[in-house]
Amino acid sequence: MTTSAISFLQASGKPFRQYETEVDGVDYSSIDIGTYFAEQIGMPGERVYKSLMASAQGTLVMGLIPVTRKISLKNLANAIDKKKATMVPPDQAEEFSGSVIGGISPFGLKTPMPVVIDKGAFAHATIAISGGSRELKVEVTPTDAVELLGAIVADIATD
Repeated sequence: MTTSAISFLQASGKPFRQYETEVDGVDYSSIDIGTYFAEQIGMPGERVYKSLMASAQGTLVMGLIPVTRKISLKNLANAIDKKKATMVPPDQAEEFSGSVIGGISPFGLKTPMPVVIDKGAFAHATIAISGGSRELKVEVTPTDAVELLGAIVADIATD
């Protein structure tokens, strides 16, 4: 499967691994897609990262955190020198990203925005991030993710 995220990663020349899983018939309203995908590929949830889009005083920003954690909107805002942030409504997140909820990737975004990755990513050799569709994840090193995205590293995940 090729998405804008896969095209972006291929053009970068950085190594990545692609994971696909069957999602037909899955009721997304009754599951956590990140946890579901972690189980499907046999990867601990601490290494599977979800992409969350927020608005920090008018600035769009994406936070990448493990699927097992929640996001600190205050810390996300602070990472880009803002005071507060609110989650972007799902329909707007889909519009800004060019992907559907559960498949939004920071790679190859339709609308460029700052990306903040939780510092916990560096506890792992690799992490999996959405590859631009619900059934697709890409595995990269945290260092490559930061470099490719120009990401800020901050403590944005909470329990």
